[in-house]
Amino acid sequence: MAHTSQSIPKAKGLPVLGNVQFDSPTWLVDRYHEFGPVFRMSILQHRMIVLAGSEANLLMREEGDTLFTSRDTWKNVLEAFGANNPFMLAWDGPDHATLRAGLKAGYAGSTLYPQMPKLMDSLVRLMMRWPRHQAMSVTPLVKRLVSLLLAYMAINQEPNEVMDDLIYLFRTVIKIHLTQTRPGFMKYMPQYLKSRRNVIAMGQRVWNEHLMHDIAEEGGNFIDHVRRFQSEHPDLMTENDAIATIQTPFLAGMDTAAGSLSFLLFHILQDSTLREMVIAEADQLFADGTPTRASLRRMRQTRWIAMESLRMHPIATTLPRTATRDFEFQGYHIPKGTRCLIAISVTHHLPEFFPNPMRFDIKRYAPPRMEHTQTHAYVPYGIGSHACLGASTADLLFLIVTAALFHHLEVEMSPPDHVLRVIRNPLTCPDDSFRMVIIGKRRAPR
Repeated sequence: MAHTSQSIPKAKGLPVLGNVQFDSPTWLVDRYHEFGPVFRMSILQHRMIVLAGSEANLLMREEGDTLFTSRDTWKNVLEAFGANNPFMLAWDGPDHATLRAGLKAGYAGSTLYPQMPKLMDSLVRLMMRWPRHQAMSVTPLVKRLVSLLLAYMAINQEPNEVMDDLIYLFRTVIKIHLTQTRPGFMKYMPQYLKSRRNVIAMGQRVWNEHLMHDIAEEGGNFIDHVRRFQSEHPDLMTENDAIATIQTPFLAGMDTAAGSLSFLLFHILQDSTLREMVIAEADQLFADGTPTRASLRRMRQTRWIAMESLRMHPIATTLPRTATRDFEFQGYHIPKGTRCLIAISVTHHLPEFFPNPMRFDIKRYAPPRMEHTQTHAYVPYGIGSHACLGASTADLLFLIVTAALFHHLEVEMSPPDHVLRVIRNPLTCPDDSFRMVIIGKRRAPR
């Protein structure tokens, strides 16, 4: 007989604040060991049920479409960017599948390869402007790099005039509507209104510029994919929806990729052996000229370092969902309308999948171990029908940023024995005490 929702064990939390530390993978793992794959928690009076571990990952993969919706979670986020209808992040069912299939190629990392010379030039020029012999907080620097790279993917140009507005708006929208760590009245504040106005105006300007050119017959850049889908499915995507859609690479990737890159740089700077591996592969990459798909594939050890960093600091620790119907899970009854958190990252820290899980070990991904190939165990980009379409783009960004940095600059962590501290801003990332110093130039840009 299934237990009622009231009998589901509840994690202890702070008065009023509740379980504000919930997005720490180790906290979720500890609760999983304490309660099993189902437990209750709260954040700022918002109550929810956590489904965790390989059991929950299997549920999401096999029945996520029929049991859950993400529409309630994302609808207010999408309205902030001027959309008339929900789009990829909020849709479910057949409409979501249609949109995902239509835009899949646009989110792929392959869209960046034709722009690689221009992209690398902008990336290295930005790095070369960083001051020397001055400790700099890493995450803010990386966020600007990521914004630049995502701009090339989304709008095919640098977003210089609105970069600060982009960073502020996306961070604030997520805090208000997604993590709910900021009050709703912030969307009426002058800075929010100004940033929203400027970002939407940029999207409209870029859209209008592209309307002056024919849509590529096949392939093309991200905007071509959006224009093609909008012309073929005007019932699903209005022009306002299309303009909002070209902002989604920022929404989906800015804070996630910036946080992941910051963690990656911490592990490289912390370990001289890893740093030597990265430098050797980066120097070989640029010795072949502008990075290509083939030359980037040869960066095996850098890729393994990135994979291990994603295991320890996954982009998505939980997936927020709402139950669309009553169902039973692991002996518990989950009522329709329940807000759930699917704690997919718990498996990353379970020794039955990853022995000695708190140890940073890149050999996990090399033959014969290949621990990441275990079913439902390694899910850094989510799982199920809403798994990240831009995973290949994120992997590409990790490689080109890391390679460009360590090939062109001599970098050290400051202080060298810094102890990592993790915060939410709005998603998990190292706090500003994680700093690096540019000691000098290793290679001049070509």
